[in-house]
Amino acid sequence: MTAAYPAEKDHPAVPMGAIYAGHPPMSRIAFPSGHEGWLVTRYDDVRTVFSDPRFSRGLRYPGAPCLIEPGDFSTGEHSILNMDPPDHTRLRRLSAQAFTVRRIAALRPRIQEIADGLLAAMIAHGPPADLVEAFAFPLPTAVMCELLGVPFAGRERFRQWSRVIVTPMQHAPADVERARRDGAEDMAALVAEKRARPADDFLSALVHARDEDGDRLTEPELIDLATQLLLAGHETTVSLIGCGVVLLCRHPEQLAALRADPSLTPGAVEEIMRYDGPVDSSLLRVALEDVSLGGVLVRRGEAVLAHVGAANRDENVFPMATQFDIRRKDAPQLGFGHGIHFCLGAALARLEGEIALRALLDRLPGLELAVPPETITWRPPLSVRGPEEVPVTWTA
Repeated sequence: MTAAYPAEKDHPAVPMGAIYAGHPPMSRIAFPSGHEGWLVTRYDDVRTVFSDPRFSRGLRYPGAPCLIEPGDFSTGEHSILNMDPPDHTRLRRLSAQAFTVRRIAALRPRIQEIADGLLAAMIAHGPPADLVEAFAFPLPTAVMCELLGVPFAGRERFRQWSRVIVTPMQHAPADVERARRDGAEDMAALVAEKRARPADDFLSALVHARDEDGDRLTEPELIDLATQLLLAGHETTVSLIGCGVVLLCRHPEQLAALRADPSLTPGAVEEIMRYDGPVDSSLLRVALEDVSLGGVLVRRGEAVLAHVGAANRDENVFPMATQFDIRRKDAPQLGFGHGIHFCLGAALARLEGEIALRALLDRLPGLELAVPPETITWRPPLSVRGPEEVPVTWTA
């Protein structure tokens, strides 16, 4: 019998990975779109789906399967999320220039400065505060705006359309399409501005690549790529910080250990990503040929959904996987993906997460939730996972 996806949860705070970790390695599911496919839950099989070129992200053809609608969670039909090589390789090389190791490392002082400024404002206001609104949203948003060259003053405008794109189950298809158009129009206006007055930012560099060598980047690809980077570059890190603080406050012994030992901070970020990170599932793929996977035969043309949250709770890879443990070692979580679609901004997200957690614990003594954790509102399934608000208090 084909089960409906996503499964119903007893409480919104429960990660989907906690539910699907107990499912068979391969099972048939029916998506909200009406299409059917395979759900993949084991770590090694999920990695295979992410890295094997026989599984394609090119799902823009007529009749292609989708979770909700064609181009799920993308900013448009030219999105890098919906590409296979060689087009994906071409755009990936261009966009990777914004996320080199040297460039990300050089951002550390600025990220710290932004975090300190936001916390100073929180402290001046006094507890309680909504951590999402006061800190988790503006921190990565400001960083990504500066990296791309997007005016931070316009953050509320792009917050509106980006939220609709990453929470499609909450909105009518027409509203999602309108949000995509709004994002494209906003970015097209910025591209025109950078073309007229280039600056030392990544969007200007993309415009230069487009204008100097049109074979590397078309105008629609330029707009879609910049829009996707802006969206992905802040939405997931907002949730990483929000999820992380909720998890730590629900595990006070872990919170105390992290407060006492800064060397645990990188591991804490990895464990947050593993246990309850912003990417609970993954993007849908389709088999380009018959593939043996997880003991079943996936036929050519069949859809495959690799479940990151379930894979990150695979006991064969993560012993005692149901325990949240920031001291966990050798835990190669898949929250940033794997293979050619591995998250471009993974290093930046890790750095932002580490700085954010460290700053919060160092500057806000006695940090804790201001409400019972079960009352926190979470985004619905098939969204970038995370709390809508995180009311916190601290010792003033």
